[in-house]
Parts: sequence; structure tokens; C-alpha cells
Amino acid sequence: MLARFARSVIAEKPDLVLWQVGSNAVLRGHDVVKVAEVIHEGVGQLQAIGADVILIDPQFAPRVIEKPDTEQMVALIAAIAKRQNVDLFRRFAVMRYWRGVRHVAFARFLAPDDLHMNNWSYGCIANLLAGAVVDSATRIPQTAGISTESNAQR
Repeated sequence: MLARFARSVIAEKPDLVLWQVGSNAVLRGHDVVKVAEVIHEGVGQLQAIGADVILIDPQFAPRVIEKPDTEQMVALIAAIAKRQNVDLFRRFAVMRYWRGVRHVAFARFLAPDDLHMNNWSYGCIANLLAGAVVDSATRIPQTAGISTESNAQR
């Protein structure tokens, strides 16, 4: 994953990187612990240039969830996000919710390959992610439960 980072990501000097990660590693049977180390290194490189990072975990899709390392990969990505203080968009949980709680058929939110998202699910994820970015960007910083905005700003 990092082979193209310098040329395709770092060189662009992004302010924000949305990094969808984990699905291909699980599908290809890569060692998830080693992949987690690569993700950790990549996040470090992005932080070093001052980019904000949002990790996006794997999609909840039949071809992904049938793999034995999927849950471990999802957990490792969450741990990396927490340890490196970057945001995590829990796509896996959102899609699992659609399927398990809302009883939405896979065919409603996946392409016929039982792996890739379709227009409906991309639209839903885009709306959720955009809302999360806006909330994060406009949130008033808090310190010890006390707002840091001045009385004039309130």
C-alpha cells in the first residue's frame, strides 16, 4: 500500500485523506498484523505532513465477511485510529447494521459481485461521512468540560 504513497498521496500535499483500507488485504489472505503495521506507518506519514486522516474500514459484504481475518482487521484498524488519534469511519458497522438490524438485502446495497458497493450505498456512505466531517470541522473544542469559545462567540 505504501509503495505509491510518496508519489500519489504525499506529493499532493492533502489537507484530508480518506483512506479505505483492509478489504483487499483480507480478500488476498495477507497477514493482518503486518498489514496493520503498514497502516500505522502510512498514518504516521500522513500526520507528518499535517494531513487530517479518516480511516474507513472494510465493507460488510459476503466476499469480505466470509474471510476468517475480517473481524480482526476491523478491530486492528479501530485500534490504529485510536492509538494514532485519527478519525475512523466505521463503514463495516454501518453496512452490518443495514443488513442485520434493518434487514436490507445485500442486493440492495452491493453490486452483483457481492463485494463492491453500489450507487445507493455509496450515496448513503457519502452522506454519513460528509455529515461526520462537517460535525468534526465545526465542533467547538472543549477542555475539561468547559467550552473554549468566548462569551461573545456564544
